[in-house]
Amino acid sequence: MILLVTGANGYVGGHTLKALNQKHAETGFRVRGLIRNPQRADKVRALGAEPIIGDVTDPASLARAMEGVDTVIHLAAVNRDRGEVTMERVNAQGTINVVEAAKRAGVKRIINLVGLGADPKRPYPLAYTQGRGVEAIIASGIPYTILEASVIFGPGDEFLNTLAGLARIPPFMIVPGDGQTKFQPIAVQDVAACLVQSLSKPEVINRRLQICGSEVITLEGIIDAILAEMRVKRIKLHMPVFLLKPAVAIMDALLPKPPVTPSLLAQLGVDNVATDNATTKVFGIEPIKLRDGIGFVREMSFGKLVARTLGRVEYR
Repeated sequence: MILLVTGANGYVGGHTLKALNQKHAETGFRVRGLIRNPQRADKVRALGAEPIIGDVTDPASLARAMEGVDTVIHLAAVNRDRGEVTMERVNAQGTINVVEAAKRAGVKRIINLVGLGADPKRPYPLAYTQGRGVEAIIASGIPYTILEASVIFGPGDEFLNTLAGLARIPPFMIVPGDGQTKFQPIAVQDVAACLVQSLSKPEVINRRLQICGSEVITLEGIIDAILAEMRVKRIKLHMPVFLLKPAVAIMDALLPKPPVTPSLLAQLGVDNVATDNATTKVFGIEPIKLRDGIGFVREMSFGKLVARTLGRVEYR
């Protein structure tokens, strides 16, 4: 049996390939990783998968990638617009392309990871575009599992590492709004474990499941945890979101990978917590607590943040 992982070179994709490699004897799948950049092929091979060059926005490449595939773990997604790589083209139309290619290839199962609350009725580009993709999967007739995750953290993540990079600048730490927006962060290895377990759990077929950590924590609480882990003290400066919007819009227009995008800023004011958390209930995973899993932020420097923002390096 062949398993295709889209977004294989992405953050969650890399951890998922690693988990699949470790569980190869149990899953029995031959893993194929879809990547856009041939220069990343060695990384995919090192994680035990066969790299195949393609793009979810290119139906012809998907047709080749889907040949002989039994199951798809669809992870390809973007959280910002950059030139032709937009949330609309990748998250929405890209998922539609994956579904159409899967139907033609006779794929028997699609497992998809999206952000918590993905819904085409929501006024946020990320949630809206991922929601459209989810609708396409559900309407496809192919047995599916949709996993919705809150903030994902771990070595190489964007969200916590961005905050850690900003925390290196004394004496202030800007907190958007009142800082009381609630999140339920989940460790990337727990997300990967849920994805891999979904392959062998018949009870998750044709279901949408929320996977989150065990703790609900505010944005300010996340910042406090990062400052404590880094052992730095900063004067927290709460700034109304409307005052941050112009600066964020300018960064988004000028920087290759801005630390904050208009879409992310808008969603920082919306609670992102589970109503029915499946991480332990369904998958039997006791989630890693945020404060027990953020030692990696100590390695983040302001210089690394700048280099990443300018597109010179990746976090991971």
